[in-house]
This record gives sequence, structure tokens and C-alpha cells, in this order.
Amino acid sequence: MVISNGEEVKSASPNPQSDVTIEMDSQKPFKMFVGYDPREDLAYEVCQYSILKRSSIPVEVIPIKQSELRQNGTYWRERGKLESTEFSFSRFLTPFLANYKGWAVFVDCDFLYLGDVKDLRDLIDDKYAIMCVQHDYTPKETTKMDGAVQTVYPRKNWSSMVLYNCGHPKNKVLTPEVVNTQSGVFLHRFQWLDDHEIGSVPFVWNFLVGHNRVVEGDPATLPKAIHYTLGGPWFEAWKDCEFGDLWLKEMEEYKKAAEKKVAWMDFESGKNWIVTTSRMIDSIKDELFPVLRGALSSGIEPRLFDCFVHREDECG
Repeated sequence: MVISNGEEVKSASPNPQSDVTIEMDSQKPFKMFVGYDPREDLAYEVCQYSILKRSSIPVEVIPIKQSELRQNGTYWRERGKLESTEFSFSRFLTPFLANYKGWAVFVDCDFLYLGDVKDLRDLIDDKYAIMCVQHDYTPKETTKMDGAVQTVYPRKNWSSMVLYNCGHPKNKVLTPEVVNTQSGVFLHRFQWLDDHEIGSVPFVWNFLVGHNRVVEGDPATLPKAIHYTLGGPWFEAWKDCEFGDLWLKEMEEYKKAAEKKVAWMDFESGKNWIVTTSRMIDSIKDELFPVLRGALSSGIEPRLFDCFVHREDECG
């Protein structure tokens, strides 16, 4: 399921089973692929909500769901015992899913965005194949999240938030065949690249809870994206973790937004917004579907989908 904020309705999913998406204007949306795991569905929803809520640019949020990738034949790798999430390896399909064009972000679902992703996009430098926070991180814990084994390796957590220059020749190496067969060492250490092809992003865009620190009086250390890498408040064991209160507050706000009724675009007048809710009820689908069908010249059959208002004051 693809979520974006905007005006044009079209199919934007990289998968054959496409979903409806909405773009805000003629500006090309910034693609953000978010790792999805059924155990962390709420974490995904809150991450997505936090991105769209604070973004001042068109953003397209696309979950990487292993079940869908298996269904369409893109992913067939057997899950290893050390894979703590369903997207441990499917994350490296990001350039492929973006059709090897433009820049796109991959990010784990256990992030809470406090900053505008426009500021992240503005860091992009085309001389690099990828850009990421280059942590020097060796966790002391032996387990994380809900009991998953904690692994230690060079460049730990670099791959948890990556800006991909999808059209870079080196990234065309990341085909489904390579992602399904190469080792964790090759992929998570970015061994298809030379070191000078990896750009650096300030740590505040992948602020590791329990590792990074805010320095009093130094605004440059304030997190723009909090990463609950050991486990977040959606797990009982981590409900009292550092910055957990911020996530819980965001969750409550997300849930309130999810309870709002559907509001759709008047296609004849060209007004912007189409839906505001993330849990569309069956009682309105008969009225909504004809509106969507009328907007889809390609003949794509609309389906129920999740979405959020980017700016509520524009919905009326």
C-alpha cells in the first residue's frame, strides 16, 4: 500500500498488485520506502504518520512487505535465524523498486520523524551512490525488540536509513537475484561500493536510542529522526524506553487522525485532498469507488486503502 500527499490519483506501486496513490502537485514526490513487519504494524503506521505530518514537500511512503514481494516473485530468500525483521534483506531492493531512477530513502519502521524530510532530501549529493549515518556502534545488549538476537558487525545500523542514488551505475548491481543470494556481509556492509561512494549524513537523522546523546545547549544534536533500534514502546518490554513518551504521544495523535471520516476530492473543481482516514469502513465504499473510478483514466480498479491528511487545514 502506497501513501502520499496530493492531487493526482494514479498507480504508483512498484509491484504488479498496485494500490492507489495521490500526489500533491506536479512536483515529483520524494520516495520513502519503509521496512514493514507484521509484528510492528503500529510502529510502521506511526512512522508513516510522522513523516507525512511534518513534510513540507510531496512524499510517497511505500512499505516494503515481504509477503507481497514473495507473491510477485521478487523475493524468495529463506529467512535466516539471525534476521530480526522481515525486511532484513528486502531493504536492499530499494533501487530496484524505484526502477533505478532518482533518489529514494529506505528506513526501518522503528523510526519517529521529528524533522521535515525536505531537510534530509536537501543533503543529497549526486557524487555518491548512497548516503547514510555512519555510526560507530557496538551494542552491549544480546537481545533486542521482542527477544530477537542482537548481532554485531562492522557498519552496524548504517543500512537502517539509507539515501539511495537509484540511478547510480553501481546500484544497478542490486537486482532481485543479488539481493536474494548475496550474504549479509556483502549487503549490510555495502560491499558493492567503494568507500568514497558512500556519503555521510548527520547522526540526528538516525538518532540511536541508548547510543546517541543530546548535548545541552547544542541544537545540532537534537534528533530529527529517532531510531528505537533496541525496541520501542509498541513492545511491552520497551514501553518505558528513552524518548518513548514522544512515540506514545505521536501514536495517540495518529489514532485520533485514523478515526476521522473520509473526505474526498472534488475532481471537477480540482481541489486537493481525497482521504483523511487510515481505516476506511465498508459503509462508504459504494459512494467512494465511483468517485475514484471517474478519476482513473488508466482503468485501474480502486481498492480500499490507508491514507492521512498532510495538512488538515487544507481539507476543510
